[in-house]
Amino acid sequence: MKPMTNNLCAATALGLTLAFVSCSDSSDGGNAIIIPGAPAVEVKIGSQMPLWQNGTFEIHSISTGRGESNFYIFPDGTSMLIDAAGSLVTEEICTKKGVGTVTQARPGWHISSADIIANYIKHFNPRGENVDYYLNSHTHEDHMGSWPEKYEEYADFPKHTEGNFYMNGIAKLGTLLNFTKIIDRGYTLPINMGTDDRIKDYQRFLKWSMDTKGLIYEVAKPGHDDQIVMRYNPSAYPDFKIRILCASGYAWTGNGYDTRRTIPTSKTEISKASPDENIFSVALMMDFGKFNLFTAGDLQWEATSSAPWLNADEGIIPVVNKVEVMKASHHGSTNANSEELVNKLCPQTVWINPWRSEQPGIPCMRRFVAANSDVSFFTTGIVESSKAPLAEVENNFKSWSGHIVMRVFPDGKYYVYVLDDSDESYTVKSIHGPYISE
Repeated sequence: MKPMTNNLCAATALGLTLAFVSCSDSSDGGNAIIIPGAPAVEVKIGSQMPLWQNGTFEIHSISTGRGESNFYIFPDGTSMLIDAAGSLVTEEICTKKGVGTVTQARPGWHISSADIIANYIKHFNPRGENVDYYLNSHTHEDHMGSWPEKYEEYADFPKHTEGNFYMNGIAKLGTLLNFTKIIDRGYTLPINMGTDDRIKDYQRFLKWSMDTKGLIYEVAKPGHDDQIVMRYNPSAYPDFKIRILCASGYAWTGNGYDTRRTIPTSKTEISKASPDENIFSVALMMDFGKFNLFTAGDLQWEATSSAPWLNADEGIIPVVNKVEVMKASHHGSTNANSEELVNKLCPQTVWINPWRSEQPGIPCMRRFVAANSDVSFFTTGIVESSKAPLAEVENNFKSWSGHIVMRVFPDGKYYVYVLDDSDESYTVKSIHGPYISE
């Protein structure tokens, strides 16, 4: 469905009276103050984005140019970060290896992606530096951080003096923010990755966080809608729910908490197919009344006749339905977002977190447009040379760069706001909507 054209804030257009969270001019924010019964504030182009409003569901896609990081504020103020962009790949590395190029670091290489994410969250989060959940969708660097050994010519990140882990990605972010619970896909399936230097470093970070901050660590439970829940006023929003659809080769059956294994039981067979880490990504469905959202890390569908189980999309196709909003899996790459899955989800809005020159791929974008010719695309940033191959679907792209904020109201209407990512002012560049949940 096409959005109505309107540059007023969603609350003004809907005539709603919602709680307003006071807005600070400081980029490092602090604990925001909830003012009960205050009227919603108009969102204006050229002004700083107003903070979350009590009773709304917000999705923030944070632009760093170094991978993917998406922040969610539930209707009761519970918060969750999915992934912590921390790739160390630069244009210099790409040139040396002859592998295309990458998006520009935002706002620049002078500041780490962890600092950008932390500053953003401290500013917008109702509880400042205290975040309820961190979910790591899978174990790739552009989602959880790189370690210097891989790029020792280019990076020399220090180690934490107490925890002995490298200060990058989620590990550094965990020293800047206080996470109550960290959830990931685990590192024992399909094979034990505990001997990997990167995972060892991550485990040291987890141990330090549990010992010094009381962090709770859990492995994602496919099929469950009771692992990620509202923590402050869940009874006020009974129609808000998050279900884990799949992780590490297990997918929800659609019956209670039952799951089925979507990968072979033989480690030999698994090793022979050499599966990409992406197919073990955690996928979620988020529901808020009429509004539905799908996100699945880098889930992909690289099925072959010899190993059809490599098509990870097939595991969840039977249990998904139409959604309003979807994060393009694997940054919109050609080998993700299969035709069958996209047709089932048929999103009206898709956001994309590209960071390499092949992202997003035109075959993938064609699948979205074929499912819904009016689909709206928003990207956090794109390599300039990647635009030309996307010319045939250019009209579907509403924004090519910037932080992306989606504010969803209780009746299902939502707006998309694009914020300037050239600094940390969080200035609104454009407003899109309202979109109507079906």
